[in-house]
Formats: sequence, structure tokens, C-alpha cells
Amino acid sequence: MITFYSEERWNNWINQVKESKFKIDPNAEGLGREGIVFLDMEEDVILAICKITGKLQRGMISKEDAAANLQMMKEIVLQKVEPMDDDKDMMVESVQSALVGVFAAAEYFVEGDFNEKDNPEKLILEAAKAEEKEDLDKAFELVGKAGALVLSGKAFDSEKVLDKIPPSFVAEGVDGIDSIAAVLAGGIDYSDEADDEND
Repeated sequence: MITFYSEERWNNWINQVKESKFKIDPNAEGLGREGIVFLDMEEDVILAICKITGKLQRGMISKEDAAANLQMMKEIVLQKVEPMDDDKDMMVESVQSALVGVFAAAEYFVEGDFNEKDNPEKLILEAAKAEEKEDLDKAFELVGKAGALVLSGKAFDSEKVLDKIPPSFVAEGVDGIDSIAAVLAGGIDYSDEADDEND
């Protein structure tokens, strides 16, 4: 089976975080130069996830292979990371939280468990309402299905929803879906030798 991501690849990112001089600066806009590693590590995982769903969509891998690869990746990426310092730990957890929604999106996509006529922005607003009512299972499902739509090629405009959502699980989910849209817009090379990791 072709694998799309490895423990070594994730550990390389964690080592880059350890070596960075990152500190949260409440006065700075964005994460600053040292914080770019967090955006890059998130994008690298999302790229691998988009390769899995894209190859499935193109009939290049089976549904079983796609599901097995996602499960393997999830175990690597969402495992607890050894503490470094408060700022770095918080950022790694934030990346992992955004990726929880991305993995859910990929799983719904692989299962075909979403309605192609739905609107991703509408689903996100419904998810925010569900989270407000503390129905986290519903919120998680709606974020996943919104992401599955974006993986299938639907456009997503986070600007339409972000100002209507407080900082929350759903807002982190939007961050992940936004990254899916950005990675897909950048174009992906689906040829086997691009950067899949052959076992």
C-alpha cells in the first residue's frame, strides 16, 4: 500500500517547533516569522490528506486504502506531543484541533456521507448554533460535512462565516477547511512519485 504520511515526517515538524524561538506576542498581528512553522506543518498534513481524497476521487486508490491511510495519519498527527513550553504547546494543540475537523471532513468524503447540494457556509453556521446548544456531536458532524463538500470541489468563503462565530471548536474547524481550500487552489500533483512514501 502506498502511504501518504509517516511518523518521521510529523516528528520533523515537531523538531522544527522545538528549535524555533517562537513566543506568542499579544501585540503582533499573526504569528510572526518564527510562527510560520505551525502554518507549514498544518498545510503539510492537509496536503497529504488532499492527496488521499483526490486519488480516491480519481479512482487511483480504493476506498479501503483511503480509509486505512487516514486512520494511520490520524494516529500519528493527533497523538499527544511531549510538552515544550506553554506557547509552543498551545500552538501545537491549536494545529491539532484544526486538523481534527480536516480528518472528519476526509472521513465523511471517503464514506460519501454528505449531500453534494449542501452549502458549506450554511453548514458551518448550523454547526456554530449546535455548539452554542452544547450539541458537540452535531457540530462536529456538520463541520466534517462542510469540509467534505470543499474536498469534493465546492468553493468556501470563510469571510462569510468567521465574523458570526465566536472562538470555538467550530472556528478552529473553519480554519482547517480554509486550509483545505487553499491547498486545493494551489494545485496538487497526484502522480505516484510526487511525494507519496512507498512502503
